[in-house]
Amino acid sequence: MPYLNSILLEGELSDVPVFTMTANGLDRCSFLIASGDQAPAVPVVAYGRLALRCHELLLNGSSVRIVGRLAQDLEASDTDSTFRLHLVAEHVEIKAASHRHAEVA
Repeated sequence: MPYLNSILLEGELSDVPVFTMTANGLDRCSFLIASGDQAPAVPVVAYGRLALRCHELLLNGSSVRIVGRLAQDLEASDTDSTFRLHLVAEHVEIKAASHRHAEVA
């Protein structure tokens, strides 16, 4: 039986996005989304064209809506023996102050 792995998260970037490339040469952009005082900041990772657009358009404090899936952060889990998750972004919307939505991808 297949399971559903889909997350919708709204919040604000709590830091500047970090743009890197994977060992395979794929663009990667990572950032933290804070969605209120009662919830911890969630690490988000975008790949490929979406990573490039996030790097170009997102700033610290940007208000966004992210649709994606949960994935295990294998690098962090291997180095400190803990189980860490992050959100792999599949769609990112920048929520403009005028309530218009600018879609990244």
